[in-house]
Amino acid sequence: MDKVISGIKVSDILYQELNNYLLTRKKPIHVVDITTGDDFGGKMYAKMKKKKITAKTPIEFDSIHFDNPNIDKLENYLEMLSKDPDITGIMLQLPLATELRPYEREILDMISPLKDVDGLTTTSMGQLALGEDSLIPCTPKGIEALLQAYDVDLKGKKVAIINRSNIVGKPLAYLMLRNNATPIICHSKTKNLQEITQNSDIVIAALNKREYITGDYLREGAIVIDVGVHRNEEGKTVGDVDYNSAIEKASLITPPTGGVGPMTICMLAYNAAKGVYGNEIDDVLQQGIKKVKTLKK
Repeated sequence: MDKVISGIKVSDILYQELNNYLLTRKKPIHVVDITTGDDFGGKMYAKMKKKKITAKTPIEFDSIHFDNPNIDKLENYLEMLSKDPDITGIMLQLPLATELRPYEREILDMISPLKDVDGLTTTSMGQLALGEDSLIPCTPKGIEALLQAYDVDLKGKKVAIINRSNIVGKPLAYLMLRNNATPIICHSKTKNLQEITQNSDIVIAALNKREYITGDYLREGAIVIDVGVHRNEEGKTVGDVDYNSAIEKASLITPPTGGVGPMTICMLAYNAAKGVYGNEIDDVLQQGIKKVKTLKK
């Protein structure tokens, strides 16, 4: 059995399913993605999102960069986009420019929850926490879809989530609860991390420490999801997990590249479509996951 979870293969099938659906519909989907400041990773991610989504779907995707952002200018722009009926989705790339970071929550909440394709407004996060229908942050949603596509039954599983951010850790914990798993959120102040991960069925590493989680942190047969992205001394892309030692213990594992990343962007496309077409898109996603399962057998 192949241990490697391929986000590329899964996302390609999910894109195909979404594209087939959207080609039968007439309402246009138009997303505006906003970056601020000079964060290199943010700019590169914006380019990747636009390139992939426009190549795979009929979604219109604009990337806007604020060179010298100030809070009034950005909030006025977000308010204008939120009121524009031709704009169906709004994204604000995090981290914000340094001078805007103290106002992150205020700025995010200028986005209409109906257009919040990243699922990061207070309204979206609250709906997720309460178990209501909402747009869900893309990385957690992509992880959930990957696990479903690989037939992982989450019911009763202990899931160590090494992250407590609003983007990954918290929403992922709510998704795991929704699937009847038992999430354990770990962070920089967590004591006995290795003991927790060794007693977990699934370990999701997003601690932003290069190759920190080694095989010694895992129980035999664990499922390992690596969210981290780093460059090592040789310039090779690696994750938060030491892949070579972890794969010896894992029953399933995402690789340093081609795992969670492609699924995050794919779920962005699904969120953009859901903002326009509602719960029908949830059905499209489940049909795509079912197709992945069929093709894997």
